[in-house]
Amino acid sequence: MFAAVTALVAGGVTVALVAALHVLEPEYDPSWRMISEYSLGRYGWVMRLAFATMAISPAATCVALWPFGGAWTLCLAVVALGALGAAFIDADPITTARAHATSVGRAHTVLGTVLLAGFPPAALIAGIGVAPSLGWLPATASVVPFAGLVWFVRAAAPARGQGGSPQIRIGWPDRICLLAYLAWVVVAAMGVLRAA
Repeated sequence: MFAAVTALVAGGVTVALVAALHVLEPEYDPSWRMISEYSLGRYGWVMRLAFATMAISPAATCVALWPFGGAWTLCLAVVALGALGAAFIDADPITTARAHATSVGRAHTVLGTVLLAGFPPAALIAGIGVAPSLGWLPATASVVPFAGLVWFVRAAAPARGQGGSPQIRIGWPDRICLLAYLAWVVVAAMGVLRAA
């Protein structure tokens, strides 16, 4: 039960921190700048803290679901590692073309991909694993993270490795994707709390 509450609190803190960054660092236009770029600004420590709480949320969800799904939930821990790594490795600005990306920026991209691309299948796998004990809601609710990922990928497609620009509106899909992922955490954690 403690792990489920931790997942919920960490998710809420993540949303609050990212929302605060919209006010603290208004130079990062949320319509086309990704949340990772906040770590490059004056209040970069706030984004790093948000990445840490973002990692705690799926990790705690993994722990909360473990008694109901065992190894089926481990993918959530892997996803958490992507967010945790992003807390310590800054992104390049979105305007950086792939050919000019730094090694640190590339590492952040790999970690971000683990989180962004890994969360929907991890949610589905964990949902299937806990279905015999908690019902099918966590598995069927994984459609929300998949929808968030599809919207994000469609928004990012025009960049094709050339870097972002105000014409490529990837910012809001990035933020909605985060909210979709955290919505699944709420569904999973509430399922655990109801079963307790």
